[in-house]
Amino acid sequence: MKVLLVQPSRLEPDGSVYRNKTRWLLGMTLPYLAALTPPGIDVAIKDDLYEDIDFGEPCDLVGLTCMSHQASRAYQIADEFRKRGVPVVIGGFHATLAPDEALQHADGVVIGEAEGVWSKVLEDAASGHLEGRYLSSQLSDLKGLPTPRYDLLDLSRYRIPNLPAQTTRGCPYACSYCEVTQVYGARFRYRPPEEVVEEVRVLMSLGKRKFVYFVDDIFNAHRKHAFAVMEGLRPLNVAWTCLCTANVGDDAEMLDLMRASGCRHINIGMESVSPESLKSVNKKQNHADKYAEQFAAIRKRGIEFSLNVMFGLDGDTKESFDATVTKLIEYRAPLSFMFILSPRVGLKIRDELMAQGRIDHSDWDRYHSYECVFEPKNMTREELEDGFWRAQRQFYSYGSIAKRILFPPNRHTIQSLIPNLFFRWGVNRKIHPLTYY
Repeated sequence: MKVLLVQPSRLEPDGSVYRNKTRWLLGMTLPYLAALTPPGIDVAIKDDLYEDIDFGEPCDLVGLTCMSHQASRAYQIADEFRKRGVPVVIGGFHATLAPDEALQHADGVVIGEAEGVWSKVLEDAASGHLEGRYLSSQLSDLKGLPTPRYDLLDLSRYRIPNLPAQTTRGCPYACSYCEVTQVYGARFRYRPPEEVVEEVRVLMSLGKRKFVYFVDDIFNAHRKHAFAVMEGLRPLNVAWTCLCTANVGDDAEMLDLMRASGCRHINIGMESVSPESLKSVNKKQNHADKYAEQFAAIRKRGIEFSLNVMFGLDGDTKESFDATVTKLIEYRAPLSFMFILSPRVGLKIRDELMAQGRIDHSDWDRYHSYECVFEPKNMTREELEDGFWRAQRQFYSYGSIAKRILFPPNRHTIQSLIPNLFFRWGVNRKIHPLTYY
């Protein structure tokens, strides 16, 4: 039996497939699914972004995963294989939250996590009788997880030399703009620390990648577990990066151990500098009045950080763009990834906006977070998009770059300068930094 796993690209406004020679960041979903596949089954992975899909390639099952902005392309790929009699199964956030839609283009949909159902999917595909919906009766306990099959990918195609791993799954919070609790549940789960450390040891033995990227939604959510993982990492001399909540800056002991164990970068979902906007999306864990102190504590340890910012929240006004950039410069944020609120399928905030008559289409190709697809509360759609691009140009202006990372210089100055200049080139041409990933 041969299984082909495909990572879809996305469609351009003219309907063409977005292509690039490389992808910036390596993902772990399909390599991990390949690792879940039992021995004896031939598995291949294709990345639709940089390589052509041969729809005539002999295979017994095609597996696809997608986010909302990739759904249309995923459906195109699925339809082409099914025309040729090849069964298709689709998973990922979008299919999990829109299974009826996905089933119009697939023979099976994996709803939620794959651990409890993937073997059943493979058995049914082999017998020629896929059931349609596959939903595990329980969430994975994350014990004994296999190491992702990165050997199935051409790692030279990914510009950032990272290898993804995970230590936890789920989220204890319930932000209305996020799918995590719907897909992974509100219960926070974590892998045995010794298994995480052993996986990192294996990943580092590959020899060609420079650091590990922990894909957990919140690395610091379970303090005792995070400490156990970091203590295990210390002897490995490995560089790593992760996602954390802003309140990691309140925990000096954790920051010290992060640095000592090899942490070089933290990505933080700051979302907004406005308390009203944070409240509007139930972001209770963030406190805007603490940001300056929290980010200063991270910077003091020599750990680089990046901040995610979201515009279009109900507390935002036309003044929010300039106010946000002013604060980002004040925080000396090395990098900031800015987005427009994207009320994707299955989200609580989508239900709220739909009830208010503020969403008028479900063209998933446009749900990529740098176009307004809903009616903002305190400005027009055009004002939101114009302010969004203006804020990015201001943040990546030469003056801003100088204030944030050049004066005074630090150990990360050169490391931060290169992406800042690259993103400056892009945003001045309305190329969103997200596009590079």
